[in-house]
Amino acid sequence: MFKKIALALTLIATASFATWDYYSIPREGIGSVKAGFYYDKHNQWSQMGLELGARIDIAKKFEIALMGWGYQFWNEEDCRNCYNGGSGLRDLTIGGRYEAAPMITAFLDLNIPTGRNEYDGQGTKPPSNDEFSIYLGAQFSVDTKVKGFKIGGEAGLDWGFAHNDHERGLDFVVGMEGAFTIPDIGLTPYLGFEFTLRLTESEWEENNGRDHGYDDDGSTQFNLWFGGSYAVLKNLAVDARFKYRHLRYKGDRGDGNPHKMDGDAFGFYLGVNLDF
Repeated sequence: MFKKIALALTLIATASFATWDYYSIPREGIGSVKAGFYYDKHNQWSQMGLELGARIDIAKKFEIALMGWGYQFWNEEDCRNCYNGGSGLRDLTIGGRYEAAPMITAFLDLNIPTGRNEYDGQGTKPPSNDEFSIYLGAQFSVDTKVKGFKIGGEAGLDWGFAHNDHERGLDFVVGMEGAFTIPDIGLTPYLGFEFTLRLTESEWEENNGRDHGYDDDGSTQFNLWFGGSYAVLKNLAVDARFKYRHLRYKGDRGDGNPHKMDGDAFGFYLGVNLDF
């Protein structure tokens, strides 16, 4: 715990994690809701679910959002002796963003374990692991000299609190995305990436109070996505994107670490965004 506190204080000046998106906060009084289906697969493993979110700018330069909630249809592996399962409600994240300076936005997100955490059997993974966590940091965004083209980025900390005799290591996250709006046809293609580095190892505690480490510090995860948003109406858009994810795990792959980062996968997302 002390190592995590020390690293957090060292990195907090540049810490950030994507909340609603990487870009600047819209003008006061603007709100959005979104809903979409996600599907991810790698070899014999797959998952699918529905994700919901909403945000509103309640004051000048300040935004609050509800994110990540929804319902997971399944998260399971197709193998001999494996079970069908992993369904249930997802966790809810409550976030806030504040524009501290032109092009600079600070934020804090709190993940609340409202989702189902019951284990259905071999080869399945529930939508929640019963962990409270926080994301905090700052984002940078700018409209370039190219009309319709904007860039946003972030760097931040993902801190999970101890629960069920386990504590996840501290993660550092950096990401960037670029988007180009073609106004004549209402299409906005975009491309982005996110890189996560585990700074400290995850730990578990025996009944006698003795701590053990999973030796997973130094593990990395890389996400790359590309897609597009199409304005069906002035305030209604359809959003679709493909995603690639790659994990390099430093611990023992069979160590049973409940906080191992999500592994290799290809994914697809299709949803709608409504502004009001």
